[in-house]
Amino acid sequence: MRLMRVLRILKLARHSTGLRAFGFTLRQCYQQVGCLMLFIAMGVFTFSAAVYSVEHDIPNTNFTSIPHAWWWAAVSLSTVGYGDMYPETILGRLFAFLCIAFGIILNGMPISILYNKFSDYYSKLKAYEYTAMRRERGNVEFLQRARKKMAECLARSLLQPQPRQAR
Repeated sequence: MRLMRVLRILKLARHSTGLRAFGFTLRQCYQQVGCLMLFIAMGVFTFSAAVYSVEHDIPNTNFTSIPHAWWWAAVSLSTVGYGDMYPETILGRLFAFLCIAFGIILNGMPISILYNKFSDYYSKLKAYEYTAMRRERGNVEFLQRARKKMAECLARSLLQPQPRQAR
């Protein structure tokens, strides 16, 4: 139930141009995003297994299990690098370097595709909103001018003496 309340916040996305453009971009690029997630998962599993196999015999190591190594690989692959876990052997550090380099390349490639789609759609949305706003303002300004003209005509007709008709 609490989750549903949190998800109601997502309804606000329809009022935000940026969030609408982001949602559209994800829908248009779902194959690229899915491929990115697949490569991230493959990288996490590969590098965590490699580092765990090299580091698990070292005394006082943080790599006590594969899931601990998954955490390290996910943090390193995303280039966040908390520093809470790090390899201590030369071969482990080599795998860490390769993991970070793979993460940089992996994160950099699809971002340009996503950015181009996002910026194109965002600029189209902004242009549409601008024309809709101008159209609405034009209607309001037209109604205001029409109301003013009608008031002037009514005032003129009431204030000007009417010619008397002969009986």
